[in-house]
Amino acid sequence: MRIQQHPQVLEIFTRHNWMGFFEKFTGYDDEAAQEFSHSLTPHSRIHATILVRGLTIDITLELISRVTILRLGIPWRKEDKADSQVEKMKFFLEGEEPTMDKNGVRRDILPYPWIEVGYQLIKYISCEGIYSVVYGYHFRILEELRFGIETPVHQRLNIPYFLMQSLIDSSNKVKEWNSKQLAHHGLIRILIEDALQNLRIPMAWSIFRDLPAEDDIKTLTYDVIPSVSEEEAKQ
Repeated sequence: MRIQQHPQVLEIFTRHNWMGFFEKFTGYDDEAAQEFSHSLTPHSRIHATILVRGLTIDITLELISRVTILRLGIPWRKEDKADSQVEKMKFFLEGEEPTMDKNGVRRDILPYPWIEVGYQLIKYISCEGIYSVVYGYHFRILEELRFGIETPVHQRLNIPYFLMQSLIDSSNKVKEWNSKQLAHHGLIRILIEDALQNLRIPMAWSIFRDLPAEDDIKTLTYDVIPSVSEEEAKQ
């Protein structure tokens, strides 16, 4: 894992209790992510459902918080540009003033280890796919990671809320046949694997992934009676 190659970055994310999230990434699957995004139905900013191969997942902020091990806090969105600009200016120390442009700040001018922290945020949180630019809303997170260790937990940024908005935005764009906007493959797999393990009869990702798309997972799990030997039945 790339983050293990940067002890200072590892220390920052460990101090803020983010490493549990990163350690959950075990790969991703484009086809499963496509199915997830096409089936996602938002009911509000904090609630959505999906139905993939008969597997229903009720997505809430509490669920995202539980599976990512990222705490709930103050809701925020990337559209809150005024706040993001304030946080961007607060992030830089004297002598670190960046060269601004309309798109954001080039990641390669961030001081180390923040250049690498920025990469991790882009890859796993906002999922732009363009690693060269750090946008204003990234600085909302960067500023807190750099200076907010004393901030009470309930006053910290609500990353699960941001992830929910990002999942919904990505889904809407994918439904418009813009497949390049498909994102959060790793988070999608985490959500699906969690749901599979909470079935009456847990199912492994590999088995679920090999199911034909038309199969109904409920038929294969809820209605299955595990076979037992005659000796086990007596016991």
